[in-house]
Amino acid sequence: MLSWTIELIQPLMTFQGKVLASISLQDLLEAEKNYHNVLKAYWHDNNFLTLRWWFLVVLSIIPAIIWWLVVDKKKLVENTAYGLFYGVAAIFLDSIGSNAMVWTYPVRLTPYLNPQLYPYDVGVVIIPFMLIYQKYGYSLKKFILATAILSLFLAFIAEPSMVYLGIYKELTWKHIYSFPIYWLLGLSCWAIIKKFKSYEK
Repeated sequence: MLSWTIELIQPLMTFQGKVLASISLQDLLEAEKNYHNVLKAYWHDNNFLTLRWWFLVVLSIIPAIIWWLVVDKKKLVENTAYGLFYGVAAIFLDSIGSNAMVWTYPVRLTPYLNPQLYPYDVGVVIIPFMLIYQKYGYSLKKFILATAILSLFLAFIAEPSMVYLGIYKELTWKHIYSFPIYWLLGLSCWAIIKKFKSYEK
């Protein structure tokens, strides 16, 4: 039985190895070039200067201005550090999800930016988490509750709104998966910042 199974699988493995071995770096670069050419044509024909594109432009600018106006300048470095930790992690996860085709973005600010919905990551996710950290970061209990409420809002109101507007499209993802990720990421960044601050004492 074992020998029969090996005989059956071995040709498939050999075929797969030949296929993989036959793809050169040049083939990969050509495929990427073709992909980016198609993406740029799609973006120019379907995104650029549309109302939804302008919405992303506004989303890229207004939240940052609001944050600068309300941020506590005495804790600017600490708040910014929290946002950077959250931002790097969120954008990293967004890149994985979009490249793995778990979700996609029919509307993009630019075809050269990855992840594609950077304005949403910054304006709707990262900056609100930074403001909550500024207001409730001193108390773990309050921070847990505030970030839970924000995570619920992001997962069940903000994301569905983006879907409704046609800016974001879930392929195999579901909103409910996002809630614990938003929440745990916020708490993890809080723990990192507090740990770093403890080294200052």
